[in-house]
Amino acid sequence: MDKFKRTTRKLYYDDAYLCKCPARITKIGSDYIELDATVAYPEGGGQESDHGFIVSIDGIGVRFIHARKVYTTKINIHDFPDIRVDGVIEHVVHEEDRELLGQFHAGMEVVVQIDVRRRACLSLSHTASHLIYMAISKVRPDAVARTLGCHIGTGTARFDFAVEDRVSPEQLAEIERLANALVRRNSTIRVYPHPEHADARYWECEGEVIPCGGTHIDSTALVGRLIVRRKSMGKGKERIACEFSDAVLKTEAYHS
Repeated sequence: MDKFKRTTRKLYYDDAYLCKCPARITKIGSDYIELDATVAYPEGGGQESDHGFIVSIDGIGVRFIHARKVYTTKINIHDFPDIRVDGVIEHVVHEEDRELLGQFHAGMEVVVQIDVRRRACLSLSHTASHLIYMAISKVRPDAVARTLGCHIGTGTARFDFAVEDRVSPEQLAEIERLANALVRRNSTIRVYPHPEHADARYWECEGEVIPCGGTHIDSTALVGRLIVRRKSMGKGKERIACEFSDAVLKTEAYHS
């Protein structure tokens, strides 16, 4: 099968709380398994990937510790300057389990399941990042216009900006205040696709729309109290990060 014609159905877009699904192996590499469908979100947009398990109908199971999207196609969509669509998702198998790959083969039916707690943490972190981003856009719009990148992990989220003037303590305090006001309002969050390209996604809250293909929670209140910090990354670079130790994880919302 031509690698550019293969594709993985991204079931995490169909149902954000689906944690397990049947799939068929389309390819096996030296350290990965490629499937025709998956619930595992691959690394992208600053968000770390899901982890989980792949189990054959014979009960042979391997852990995957990374999911990556490959063989994608770059397209031009307004608001999505760097987006790549379609492609396949490779599930990178834990080093200790790679000796079991010989017991799998293309065409085999398996079940893929994600680590629900990790997904819940990443979804919460990504939502928290948008709340501070909204606050930063009001206090330091010049920084938002020169965003260098972001990183979404399981317990923190951060943005890096190219700025001429440092973020002052007063500005940081206002960013934190505005972000926590969003949390207290318990605002609804919507995630939906571009009308023509399913891989292009939008995040919306209180009328603010941000192009984003990551995973998210559905209410700002679940983030809990946000603590916002800044760090100088050298001349002309600032990092703003947030912590959210009071967050509520909705693991019970996930289903197979």
